[in-house]
Amino acid sequence: NFSRQTFAAPDFVARCRNILDGYSFPRELLIFELTESVSDKGFSAIRANMLALKEYGVRIALDDFGEGFTSFADLQEYPVDGVKLDKRLVDNVLNQTGRSILRAMIQVAHEMGLTILAEGVETKAQARALQAMHCDVIQGFWFYAPLPREEVKDKLTRQVPLAAPQ
Repeated sequence: NFSRQTFAAPDFVARCRNILDGYSFPRELLIFELTESVSDKGFSAIRANMLALKEYGVRIALDDFGEGFTSFADLQEYPVDGVKLDKRLVDNVLNQTGRSILRAMIQVAHEMGLTILAEGVETKAQARALQAMHCDVIQGFWFYAPLPREEVKDKLTRQVPLAAPQ
C-alpha cells in the first residue's frame, strides 16, 4: 500500500525498480495499492509513475474503493488494473441495498477490464454472495486469520493446505 503522496514522489519508480531488481519473480504477481486520500495533488505524477510501473510489469489497484475519498473518477483518471472493495461495503452484501451496490460496482469494473477484490469477508454467506456476483478475488478471516511470519513460512514450506474455518 502506498499513499498518493508517496506515489507522486519523483524518485518513487526508481526506488521501486531498485528494490525489485534484487529479486527474481514474475512482476505481474506484485500489486501496488494506491490508498485513499483527500488530496488530489500530484495527479499527473501519480499517473506517470503508475504507467512507468505498469511498463515494468507491476499491477496497480485502488485500495478501499467505494469508501471515503476513492471514487469512480479515480477509475477514469488512473491506469489501474483493479479495485479492492472496502470491507464496509462487503459487510452489507447480505442486504438488498448492499447487494445492489456491490453487483453494480463489480459489473462496471468488469466492463472496464478490471479485477475486483473484496476484502473483509468473514462468513460463508458473504463469500457465496460475492461468488454469485462474480467477484474475482475474495479475502478475509473466513478463509484464514492473519498469522505470524514464522507460522506462515512453516505452513507454506510444509504445504499444509489453508482451509476455511468450519
